[in-house]
Amino acid sequence: MRNLTAVYFLLAVLLLAPSCEKNDGGDKDLTGKIDSLFQKWDNTASPGAAVSILKDGKIIFSKGYGMANLEYSVPIRPSTIFHIASESKQFTDFCIVLLAQQGKLSLDDDIR
Repeated sequence: MRNLTAVYFLLAVLLLAPSCEKNDGGDKDLTGKIDSLFQKWDNTASPGAAVSILKDGKIIFSKGYGMANLEYSVPIRPSTIFHIASESKQFTDFCIVLLAQQGKLSLDDDIR
């Protein structure tokens, strides 16, 4: 279930990407869209996320949602450092599936 949630989250962020191209960083509509995605986790009783969006190498949006540490009431900020451990594996898997769907690799290819 946790992996599925991460995939849905990634898809939601990718769906927002086209709207990022149309604003100059001051668009309240973009901020509202992103805030609505993270509303469920933006409180002092929930772990959350840090979100940054880059356009042409510049940060156009950066904000923290929820808590980094519930026990010590530490909020997430854009500068919060996360120890991701094995979390990147699910994104790698997702990218492999996308490449397979595009015919750029086969899931049956020998990896050696």
